[in-house]
Amino acid sequence: MDWPEPGGSAEIVPLARGVALPGHVEVSDGTDLRVRLVLAEYAEQLKVKPGHRVDVLWGGPTGGRSLPAEVTEIRSDPELRWSLQIIGPAEASQRRQSVRARVELPVVARCGAVLITGQTVDLSEAGARAWFDGWGLQPPSGTPMDVTLELGGGAFTAAGEVVRVEPRGPRWLISMKFPGLTEQEQDRLRRRVFEALRLERLRQAD
Repeated sequence: MDWPEPGGSAEIVPLARGVALPGHVEVSDGTDLRVRLVLAEYAEQLKVKPGHRVDVLWGGPTGGRSLPAEVTEIRSDPELRWSLQIIGPAEASQRRQSVRARVELPVVARCGAVLITGQTVDLSEAGARAWFDGWGLQPPSGTPMDVTLELGGGAFTAAGEVVRVEPRGPRWLISMKFPGLTEQEQDRLRRRVFEALRLERLRQAD
């Protein structure tokens, strides 16, 4: 079965917008899909209409997969749902499925016995990059790092992991990933990311 399973997660990428929208698959029969969009308020701002082309991304047993589809119906009753018609075969997809945006937030991290503060450069539901003042030896890739971000609505804490460190003078730009987040935790990060994307679109429109 080379299409998303009902009850699973998928991401919908409107080809004219280039932004991946997270969703939950409700119907999937090999020809038609019905997906409930998680971030309805942002999806509605993209002005997607029936007839628009999209890519459907999901994780298959052998890795990322992608299907071309066409939007056939959009309903809000009250949750936003898109009905899609599959128009081509599935292919392997190497596309990064997490949406990233420039977001500057205060961040506190614990790396071993060291407690450090800094500021994020960008953010996604899978991780972040942040500036910190350098200390001691650079932590190697895979080093655990507990991270607390000041998101709207309160602090957000995640068990992170160092991906790489880029020294820039006395400061380090550290890329971190957040493995093992729950869907609710990912949704909270996505909302902050999409809020940043919405504000950026408004600035560009002005």
